[in-house]
Amino acid sequence: MDTNSLVAEYLEYLEHSCGFAIRTLKVHKRVCNIWDQFLSTKASKQLVGATPADIIDYIDSRQQSGKIKNATISRELCVIRTLYAYLFDYQKMTSNPAASLPELICEPPEEKVYLTVDECFDLLKAFNTDELIGLRDYTIAALFWSTGLRNGELCALNWRDIDLEEGTLLVRKGKGGKQRQLFLNDRIWKDLIRYRQQMQGDEYSQVFYAFSKNGSSSKKHARLSQSRVVEIIRKHGQVIGLKKAINPLTFRHTFATHMHEAGVGIQDIKEMLGHDDETETTIYVHISIDGAKRFLNDHIAN
Repeated sequence: MDTNSLVAEYLEYLEHSCGFAIRTLKVHKRVCNIWDQFLSTKASKQLVGATPADIIDYIDSRQQSGKIKNATISRELCVIRTLYAYLFDYQKMTSNPAASLPELICEPPEEKVYLTVDECFDLLKAFNTDELIGLRDYTIAALFWSTGLRNGELCALNWRDIDLEEGTLLVRKGKGGKQRQLFLNDRIWKDLIRYRQQMQGDEYSQVFYAFSKNGSSSKKHARLSQSRVVEIIRKHGQVIGLKKAINPLTFRHTFATHMHEAGVGIQDIKEMLGHDDETETTIYVHISIDGAKRFLNDHIAN
């Protein structure tokens, strides 16, 4: 069956079996045409002859044009994923070249509130760690990124909850009163050791305490508030010129996304975030364009 016939059947399936609106059908048709044109001109292939490598080349081609936003490319990958799932399920093809593209690539762009790895490093560089307040704020941001802690969980930490010898962190009062233990990566482990060396207090002292407005430690024994943490994160996001407004929850999305892109399964991420079920976890996991390429490359390697 030729490409035009396959696409026509696919669109009919979306309309009658999935109930897609006319506007959505037009988007799928347009992307199918763009994809087919790419295959025929760049790879000398037809629709059914595509491979994961072709999809990677397509992503590169779209990115290199310099005119297409990543959100647009994500929507196109969603169409390609849906198209090949249909062709494979209905036995139009013997293999699915888009099988390694996760379903999360189809999430609405407006829900993708997370930071890239480069944005995280840029944010950390914005803190003046030569000053105690700056070191505190840096450690807060780094800990959010490395653990996916909730704001309240971070503010409630005492030093007895962090075992720097074993490299673990215990959340004593998570959502619903549940406890969970997290393992610290080398980077945050070293950051916490450095921070601890500057802090006084015993194991029952809070990890993050408040400073007075003039920067003195007269409020040393006051626990840092959640609202102040929100201000710290938001302020430094503005300092580095981030167009998106960020807060502690942004880091929770970021942590889950980076873990998933590194190959960590949803079930394990669920445990790290302290969720009851995977459905809740998938809200926090997003797929970037580079992440999609890694999934495709891993599929080729295996």
